[in-house]
Formats: sequence, structure tokens, C-alpha cells
Amino acid sequence: MAGLLLGTRAAEILAALLDLVFPAPCHSCGRPLGLGRRSALCSRCWADLERMGPANCFRCGWPFPDPAAAQGAERPLCQRCRTETDEFRLARAVLVYRQAGTARDAILLAKHAGRRALLRHLAALLAAEAPLHLSLADWDGLVPVPLHWLRRWRRGFNQAEVLAQAVGRQHGLPVVFALARIRRTPPQQGNAAARRRNVRGAFAVRRPGAVAGRRLLVVDDVFTTGATANAAARALRQAGATDVGVLTLARVA
Repeated sequence: MAGLLLGTRAAEILAALLDLVFPAPCHSCGRPLGLGRRSALCSRCWADLERMGPANCFRCGWPFPDPAAAQGAERPLCQRCRTETDEFRLARAVLVYRQAGTARDAILLAKHAGRRALLRHLAALLAAEAPLHLSLADWDGLVPVPLHWLRRWRRGFNQAEVLAQAVGRQHGLPVVFALARIRRTPPQQGNAAARRRNVRGAFAVRRPGAVAGRRLLVVDDVFTTGATANAAARALRQAGATDVGVLTLARVA
């Protein structure tokens, strides 16, 4: 991982030097990228990535508008988690994904514009900051949310795998490739109910022996309503996982 990041960093320094002659704009704000760039993002936009605050909701980790609302409750729950039944025990993220936010720009660039160097930077960020939000020692392995084979072939990579591998390397956790997407689904959109229908029955465990009796963290790029996380967690639990959590790079505000 260190060698990969060093190679990426050297390439970006060379690109920044070329920018002095042929200036390239930041893909988020339009300013010159400069020496502090992170792939397609300038140093200012990278610093502007909004971090998730301390968790207040015991299950999904969302900070309450008034932290005092969590006082006195052993396991306080937000409005979402008081009305939803989840297959995972907890979910945590390190960035806030807003409609006009830098995290959204960065993730869409990395995922849909093929900016793999930027994805590696984001993966390193997740690996570095995940321990601020949950104890990785409580888990036996990481399960990336799989893409359908056709989408993976078209994109050339699965962003969830890149994220999981970075966390696994840094914290000594195996990446468990036991979950498969057995039904091709359209990109998630619409309300929570529509998203649940879209991924219902989309996942299956191909290697139950790699799952049974283990505490597993599902890894993905963005937590929106929890529909994808729940579908993946349900498949893992049905295959015998004793505990399932969710770790994502970002959470939709």
C-alpha cells in the first residue's frame, strides 16, 4: 500500500510540475491543481472533504443536531433507526455526502470518471480514519459490496473492493470475497422503498464456509438509505455470519 501511494504521489508531483506549463483545473472547484493535488482534486478541495462528526445514533452513527438528545440513553437511536428494521448491527462512515459537497464530487469522479488515483487516496483516507468511528478489532473480516459482473467489466474495477483492500492491509483484516451479486440491478435511485425493491434478492453467498461463525464488516462507498447494506447483510446472516456491520466512505446527509 505504501509503495502504491508513493508511486501515485510521485506521478502527481510530476503532473503538478507539468501544470506549471500547461495548467490543469481542479475537477471540483476549477482552480489550478497545484503541488498539493490529490489526483483530480486540488489541496483546498481535499481539505474541504467534510468529516462525519462523533456518532450519536448507536446503530447508524448519524450525529444528532443537538448532541444533548443522546444523553441519558444507553443506546440512542435517530429518527431513521427508530422506524427502520436493519439486518446490520451498526453502520459507520467517515465523510458526509451532500448534494453540493466536495465528497460527492470526489466519489463520483473516482467511480464514474475512472480516476483510480483519486480512489486510492480516498481508500487511504478511509483506512486512516475508520478507527475513529468503530473498533476494527471487533471484526473478523471485510466484505466488499459486489458489482454485477457486467458493470464491473464496463467500469474496470469495483470501488468497494479498493476501499476494503486498503482498510484490510492497514489493519490486518482479511477481505472476504464470498458475496456475489446474482441479479443485475439498475443504479440505486428513488426513495427508501424503491431502493429496497431494487436490491431485494440481489445478493447471495457463494462460499458459506467463509462466512459462517464470523463477524463481518460490509464495505461500500456510500450509505444512502441502507437498502444495499441491508440486502448484503441479510445474505451474510442467512449464511451464518454471527454479526454484521457496515463501513462506508461516506454517508448521505
